Amino acid sequence: MARIPEETINQVLAATDIVALVGRSVKLRRAGTNFLGLCPFHNEKTPSFNVSPSRGTYHCFGCGAGGSAIRFIMEHDGLSFVEAVKRLADAAGIRVEEEVWDANAEAEARQRSLLLRANKEAAAWFHTLLMKHQIAAPAREYLKSRGINAEMAKRWQMGYAPENKAFYREWMAGAKLSEQALIDAGIYSVADQDENGRGGRAYPRWRHRLMFPIRNDNGDVIAFSGRLLEKKENTGKYVNSPETPVFSKSRVLFGFDKSKRFIAKADQAIICEGQIDMIMVFEAGLQNVVASQGTAFTEHHAKMLKRVCNEAILCYDSDNAGREAAEKAFRILSPQGIHVRVAALPQGEDPDSLIRKHGAEALRGLVAEAPDFLEHQIRHMRAGAKGDGMAERVRMAEQVAGAISIFSGVAQRVTAVNKVAKLLEIPEEQLNGMVSRAAKSKDNQPAAATRDEKAAKPDESAQKLVAAQNKNALLLCQLALADAEVLLWLRGADCGTILKEVPGTELLGLLWRSTYDPLQEIAQSSFMAGLQRHEEAALALVMARPRPPGGIGAAAEAFDNLTITLLKSEMRTIDAKMRSPNLDKSTIDTLWASYRKIDADLKQRTQRSS
Repeated sequence: MARIPEETINQVLAATDIVALVGRSVKLRRAGTNFLGLCPFHNEKTPSFNVSPSRGTYHCFGCGAGGSAIRFIMEHDGLSFVEAVKRLADAAGIRVEEEVWDANAEAEARQRSLLLRANKEAAAWFHTLLMKHQIAAPAREYLKSRGINAEMAKRWQMGYAPENKAFYREWMAGAKLSEQALIDAGIYSVADQDENGRGGRAYPRWRHRLMFPIRNDNGDVIAFSGRLLEKKENTGKYVNSPETPVFSKSRVLFGFDKSKRFIAKADQAIICEGQIDMIMVFEAGLQNVVASQGTAFTEHHAKMLKRVCNEAILCYDSDNAGREAAEKAFRILSPQGIHVRVAALPQGEDPDSLIRKHGAEALRGLVAEAPDFLEHQIRHMRAGAKGDGMAERVRMAEQVAGAISIFSGVAQRVTAVNKVAKLLEIPEEQLNGMVSRAAKSKDNQPAAATRDEKAAKPDESAQKLVAAQNKNALLLCQLALADAEVLLWLRGADCGTILKEVPGTELLGLLWRSTYDPLQEIAQSSFMAGLQRHEEAALALVMARPRPPGGIGAAAEAFDNLTITLLKSEMRTIDAKMRSPNLDKSTIDTLWASYRKIDADLKQRTQRSS
């Protein structure tokens, strides 16, 4: 692992606006001198995520997550400390020089960097072929047929993957990338060996396909999606990159890097099924749009959207597959507190074809008039119903009850039951009973958490650490974090024995041993960024609490109380030793002298404290 000099870390933190950084992923509102939003690290409906621009820290009162801008990038984007510092440094135009001291971690960082470079180089090469090479003429013709011009292709860096492997070899040599690097990045596949040991050769994953770069929130190319240009039997229309250390399809929304600020501004996300649909909707002026990566919508996708908006409009195909996908998305989005509506496209149309045939206003109208999911579901069932008798309406209510049971909030359920009961003209009491039965059924129980979801759950160790602190030690921490004079005084105090013998002084020890300059505004954040995750979050929690009154006087009193705790502990230890059998007179005299000395000191400090 590489080590970055402390002065560089200070520079990076000083140049980083933590409100702007967090605000790219979390919708924040001002609350006094701080900012509030919904925590990106756990599911909540009432904002408890606090960002302090003056301290350069964040803290969630719900799950205990907290720390500096560096920690936020590490937790939010899954980066190492060095990678997080580098990303912030790049954004600020600061050069980072590292010292290597852990070869394994350094190799891992190099590998991630190599994969990002391979994807970046490939994206540029695919794009150059599409725009300039004669072999890409079929791809250009295809784009033209879909209403995509050269400027649009440039904005989205679309590309063309050639059929001939020789083109790949020539590019690979020029880019100075090894075949193994392309395999690791997912650009090459490796054939399985047969029973005779034949095969196992590497070959390009995409051949004669239109290429769409997939980017992370930061805009880095991390993967690709390749679309067929000609229909082939037993061949998928789209082929996506495999999972790699830099790409997980369940954690990426196509186009989110471009659209997230528009989503936040509109407080609404339009969700499409494919890349071309997303691009065409964006280019038509509805820029608050994303698409999943050809897979089912995931809980992580829902959490990404919840950070920036409160409403989602599903813009899926109107066939059976589209309706099933919409219901699955509803069941994932609603528990996150996102209001789900459905833009019902005409039969046989997708967003792209609708825009090309009838213009952007046609889609804009459908989005504006999109009913909420439950109403859409009832409309669809009524359109296919044989009649409108009570029995038929009860059957519909039974189906809708499962969707209503998804709502976790009481107010949401009450509102939904009221609305559906009126639409279906059945008693609310009857529908409530259906919802209760649906909520208890096995089919509507939440699925077991996946490994990724478990990993994303907030770590409670920070809260436990704060709760375990001695109240006087914690008071000293609060005073030292808020007042440079108190911290300098604390470092001069004799805390060694207290930290060794008094339980609950771990956080106090971190500050007592610290060497950062408290008169430098950003140095505190830099110090915290170098701590372990739970320690940084614990200090962020302490800093987020109201500042206690007093300065050095209050700190001295808290220190005296800690010393009293220490002296009482020492007296109990001596008392226990003196009760041991077979002690000689000399040992007893020595212990007794120590006991009297400690007792005198204890009485003096107790009087002073009183």
